[in-house]
Amino acid sequence: MSLSAPIAGRLSGLYARAVYLPATIFSQAWRRRSRRLRGVTRGQETRLPVAGWREVFPAKPIVLAQPKKNQGDVNLAELSVLASAAASVSSGQEIVEIGTFDGRTTLNLAANSAPHLAVFTLDLPPDAQPKYALAPGERAFVEKPRSGRHFVEAPPEWAEPAKRITQLFGDSATFDFSAHHGRAGLVFVDGSHAHDYVIADTETALKLVAPKGVIVWHDYGVWEGVTRALDEIEASRRLGLRHIRGTSLVVWKS
Repeated sequence: MSLSAPIAGRLSGLYARAVYLPATIFSQAWRRRSRRLRGVTRGQETRLPVAGWREVFPAKPIVLAQPKKNQGDVNLAELSVLASAAASVSSGQEIVEIGTFDGRTTLNLAANSAPHLAVFTLDLPPDAQPKYALAPGERAFVEKPRSGRHFVEAPPEWAEPAKRITQLFGDSATFDFSAHHGRAGLVFVDGSHAHDYVIADTETALKLVAPKGVIVWHDYGVWEGVTRALDEIEASRRLGLRHIRGTSLVVWKS
């Protein structure tokens, strides 16, 4: 007998936070130690202080919709942390995502947020001329069959959270977000990985976030442009950015 989607989603959330994320932390620590012993350097050097997800977000129950990862998606550990972040957003606030891609993360942000809480997600249209050059290799994330397909084509069991998602289109460096300034309990920055875009998207996120709200960035330590931009921002502004252990997520609380 197959489990219902809500029950399966709860079990996926439990597994992701209690098993997958700790296993990822252990595996990453082992690989780092092994590389040090062998004198091997790999990946982007990271400088931000590290924190466990429980130091940042309350351990509220989460549910994971569409847990299977495709290329370009956040992994299961990261999805569970983002779901935890969404669960901590207060009613009356909103969630803003920069970079929709296939909408898997977007759907999970909505599924774990308070009922009636609005989720807005911005994506760059394939025919748009971006203000800044995109990072090498990421054009494929723009030229996809359908932006946000996971919530646009959501199955009936995820229809309610999908209805609370508003898809926006435009260049994040020039889009007018003024109607959302100071309203977001959570801003998730996962647009272009190019250095200039990360800088611009961070400035936007700082305007969007509400008092006591949270900003989360993806792909720190993975993409050079993201890593360099966040290290520079922290070095110059001393915001108190923290790298979530076992993930490529960086978090800041206002």
